[in-house]
Amino acid sequence: MLIVENDPARVEAALVAGLLDCPHCEGELRPWGSARSRVLRMARGTEAHRPRRARCRSCGRTCVLLADVALLRRVDAVSVIGAALLARADGIGQRRIARSFDRPRETVR
Repeated sequence: MLIVENDPARVEAALVAGLLDCPHCEGELRPWGSARSRVLRMARGTEAHRPRRARCRSCGRTCVLLADVALLRRVDAVSVIGAALLARADGIGQRRIARSFDRPRETVR
């Protein structure tokens, strides 16, 4: 998994030009299809994302190019998680945070 910017056109251009380095061996990443679609829960509604997949020319390993609005193994967007963490740091309880983001309390906990 490699975190990249949220502009698919720029990421694709960098990938085609060979400007992205392999996180495993520092080799050159090249285009290699797409990963499965993911649904991100944003502050208001959801957004579908289909990350690009890349393959290293040196070691042959593949990795998913995940946009910087998402986190690995998380369905909530980075902005939502960050806002919830800031609210908790301000002393707001998990139930109130859960209500404000329309999430289950167990998710916020």
